[in-house]
Amino acid sequence: MLKPLNRIVQKLGVKTLYYLFIAVNLIPSLFLVFTEPYNMPGKVALLLFPIGVLLILLSLLKRAGLVKLFLLPLFFFHAFQLVVFSLFKEDVVAVDMFLNLTTTNASEANELLSSILAPTILACLIYIVTIILVIAEFRARKYYTKSFLKTNLIVGFILTVVSFTLFPVSKDYNTEEFDLHTNIYPINVLYNMGFAINKMGKIIDYSKTSGNFSFQASRDASKSENDIYILVVGETSRADNWGIYGYERQTTPNLSNDSNLIVFRDALTQSNTTHKSVSIILSPASAQNYDQIYSQKGILAAFDEAGFETIFLSNQARNSSFIEYFGDQAHHTEYYRDNESTKNHYDEVLLERIKYYVDAANKPTFIVVHTYGSHFNYGERYPSEFAKFQPDHFSAIEVANRDRMVNAYDNSILYTDHILHEITTILNQSNKSSAMLYLSDHGEDIMDDRRNRFLHASPNPTYYQLRIPFIVWFSPKYQNTHTQKVELVKANKNKPVSSNMVFPTLLDIANIETPFLEKDLSLANSAFTLQERMYLDDHDDPIHYTKTNLKEEDKAMLLKRRISKY
Repeated sequence: MLKPLNRIVQKLGVKTLYYLFIAVNLIPSLFLVFTEPYNMPGKVALLLFPIGVLLILLSLLKRAGLVKLFLLPLFFFHAFQLVVFSLFKEDVVAVDMFLNLTTTNASEANELLSSILAPTILACLIYIVTIILVIAEFRARKYYTKSFLKTNLIVGFILTVVSFTLFPVSKDYNTEEFDLHTNIYPINVLYNMGFAINKMGKIIDYSKTSGNFSFQASRDASKSENDIYILVVGETSRADNWGIYGYERQTTPNLSNDSNLIVFRDALTQSNTTHKSVSIILSPASAQNYDQIYSQKGILAAFDEAGFETIFLSNQARNSSFIEYFGDQAHHTEYYRDNESTKNHYDEVLLERIKYYVDAANKPTFIVVHTYGSHFNYGERYPSEFAKFQPDHFSAIEVANRDRMVNAYDNSILYTDHILHEITTILNQSNKSSAMLYLSDHGEDIMDDRRNRFLHASPNPTYYQLRIPFIVWFSPKYQNTHTQKVELVKANKNKPVSSNMVFPTLLDIANIETPFLEKDLSLANSAFTLQERMYLDDHDDPIHYTKTNLKEEDKAMLLKRRISKY
């Protein structure tokens, strides 16, 4: 094998391989020139900086291939970046994408990668071939001439200096700023990886930093009946595909006929990533004050302090995130999927346990249910009897298969409607005062417009990732005994709401008092006021949702669906 490689090296020559290596490293930057919202100086700097630095580094040593060996780890980021392009058509590898590597189980990874095999294989092939050539070049013991190195070193230095002089006049139209660690690839990706590592360290230390925290929560003894409250956290479900939100398909037949249901028409998530969105839902944290999450406990701990029996049921896997840590704060914690298994459990596996805990309740009870909902691969999320919309099988993520993907997605919503109906039936049959709140963690792109974007968790969200279903259900008995609270929730159903309102609303519905209850965020409180809806960006900074690099297609949908600019 070595002889053919040596012949290739001999034929191409070290100078050609020198520039070929630079060209291969520039592939992601070339894509970014066309996708990133920079002005012309910014786009020029985006190209000149990596060219200049590569020329300098490759000109430091005479032996051909030696410096390249040290630079090969960059190929991991390049391949990762090309896969990101195939999904989102823009953006660099973000902090949340690195964190997703540590919080995604093998089953989810297999389902996604098997559907984007072509771009994944192509990206890997480009860099694997280059790696082989670099190794062959190094083993051939070839050397650059002094004049060749000197010329490239000078050119590299000039290009690097010129790129820095462009920074003051460069502009990112999203932030109105421009700097090295945010806007220049691959520096921004390396910075994001460092940010993710630092954040993961803080998450790992959570038990220490929150150990002494208390909500100082209590409940009026006169209201301590054996009532039951259930929070259902959906997965990757967007409001636009729900029948009760005006979708042309009837994907929510049960919920549409439930007179005890209150539907919030204008609800947005504060994050398009599960590990951040659900952690906001399960705690007092929000995009505006996310850093407090490292020192505070979650909603289950608050209900526990107020005298409730607490249960956390999940059809997802443990993932060393705040979701897991908050879930472990319950009296009873049960998972139905492990990290390695590819076995699929439908969400109905949770119903038997919900019924068990509801029937067994002899004190106030709070249950958090984390479903698998509509997480890709959609066709794996529902049993065959819910395959109403056909055909629903597809082998690859591509525009030609969009109708099939939407059919499968809509079937998963139909199944979610069934699950929620079964939960309310269980609560009704208990004949106890009860309530259920459901919302999804975020939405999803399904190649909805000319951008052909797919999935979620992109650094810049879309309308489809932001808008979520948000519903509240009250049992007849709760409505009779808490008329004022029910009326307040109904009065707020057409107001703009977001996922950070779950914590205060549920505590208020359950009559729990705590200094950490922000009544102006509770949909069940007369003090509720309209809030600017913020979004937690990739570096955990709060920005107004309209400032998240939404494109014209997104703005058109926000206008069409009458989503408030609050």
